[in-house]
Amino acid sequence: MFNKSSKSQMNSGDTTFIAAECQITGSITIQGNARIDGKIEGTIQVTGDLVVGASAFLKADIEANTVSIAGEVRGNIKTTDLLELNATARVVGDICTRQFKVEQGAHFTGSSQLFEETPTPLTLTEHSKEPNAFKDKKLARRS
Repeated sequence: MFNKSSKSQMNSGDTTFIAAECQITGSITIQGNARIDGKIEGTIQVTGDLVVGASAFLKADIEANTVSIAGEVRGNIKTTDLLELNATARVVGDICTRQFKVEQGAHFTGSSQLFEETPTPLTLTEHSKEPNAFKDKKLARRS
């Protein structure tokens, strides 16, 4: 789904499941990963990865590390890494993410904002004390 480490985390027993028959109203905070197949109205905060199943209907603002959506979400979504819309996904709301992957067939209505890591500024450093030693001056990235 996301990468090998995410898959191993999803299988390691630290995943919270919300079944299709479940309906929740309010704020939800989940430590670790989560899979939601039910209906939620409110806010959702997940410290790990969130999977929104095809049967899910969320009227909620979402914050998570990565989010993979196959169901319906009406609300704003913020991820620190990846937002993935599967072919059956229906999203109405604004998104803010580092990476955005959309499969053919997904529906998205709203605005998207992709953010990047702050670029490291370039600086000129001198590696030689000789006069006119321009050939020894190099552009280097500040670490």
